[in-house]
Amino acid sequence: MIRKSILILSFIILIISCSNNNTQTNTNLTQNQTNEIEKNENKSESAISKSIEWISHHYYAKNDEGDFFSVYLNDRWPENNDELMPNYEKIKAAFNYKNLNDINQFYNKKSIIDITNNKIYAEAQNGQSIECTYSNITSFKMKSKSLNSSSKEINTTSSLKAAVYNYVYTNVSETNEYGSASTFSYKDSIFLLIPDDTNKLEAYDKISFDINKDFNFNNLKRNENLEFEYKKGRISQLFENAMSVLYNEWVTNSVYSYESSKSINITYFNDKTISARTTSTLYLGGAHGVYNNYNSVYALETGEKIEITNFIKNVNDTELKNIIADKLLSIDNRTEEDYLVPLDEITLADTSFYIYADGIHFVWAIYSITAYVLGETEIVFDFDEIKPFIKDEYLYILK
Repeated sequence: MIRKSILILSFIILIISCSNNNTQTNTNLTQNQTNEIEKNENKSESAISKSIEWISHHYYAKNDEGDFFSVYLNDRWPENNDELMPNYEKIKAAFNYKNLNDINQFYNKKSIIDITNNKIYAEAQNGQSIECTYSNITSFKMKSKSLNSSSKEINTTSSLKAAVYNYVYTNVSETNEYGSASTFSYKDSIFLLIPDDTNKLEAYDKISFDINKDFNFNNLKRNENLEFEYKKGRISQLFENAMSVLYNEWVTNSVYSYESSKSINITYFNDKTISARTTSTLYLGGAHGVYNNYNSVYALETGEKIEITNFIKNVNDTELKNIIADKLLSIDNRTEEDYLVPLDEITLADTSFYIYADGIHFVWAIYSITAYVLGETEIVFDFDEIKPFIKDEYLYILK
């Protein structure tokens, strides 16, 4: 009987002991699962994608002397994705003199925007400053802190404005076995010209749609300010559709980082034409990325894009090619060996071009006729110089 009681007591103790062990095991398992969840959550947080979208406004003006003035409200990419957008106290202003060699840029650190009175004040690093209104730029003051200089009143004769819709998206891959991760970065913008009245709307729409031909604007309408009606998610959806193929490729093979950026700006305009520049950069790893500045010229009255092959009578004209060769050799003391193709084979057909107050500028992209290290190649013809080679229907550009 005593032996039986001892056996029963031992069995009970064993059950209690096993139960305690199981409880501890379950507790440890639960704690491990909690730690793993927290670990995964932290891991996921490091790979969470971020996107930002905002609108900036551009204003362009010029005077009869050919000087060109630009104001960009909040036209710069954020330094990090935690930065709040938009912030219209961030501005950039630039004044380009006719000869293109004397350029003053006024950045956002010492700038004031008085929204109530529509005024802008900005300083450049050299101590010069500007004051103007930004809703209708007709005149502004440029002055210097130097004791030997006085303020200069600048009156502009015509102006343009645009609404620019910006989008930034970033994502980071999970850390691999070697402790590194790759980044997907996509920056893009939509550039919409804003006419003074609806009479110009058809031509301006034609220009804007061509500049932004990668996007489908069929479902977008202009509001009372002739900007796009802004509804949350509608603009960002355009960007998401545009980057989807690139993003899916990166997700499939995220060994290397992918960085893409595009911006659009007005280079110059006159009473007849407008010149726009699309700047694109792309980095897929390696020693350096690639970039491209593509220029487009449009007739303001009709919205027609003026193609280089339609603009020039004959790109293979011998006299024209000889002038081109001379201009190419005059760039920074270049020689024929600096060019990837023989000089007599280089034509304007491979260029994009823009119009400025001093003439017509033709630009070859990197790698097209020179090595990457030499960058883009640009030459300029003054209006009288290029006139004999332009088709008659485009001579109005030179007036």
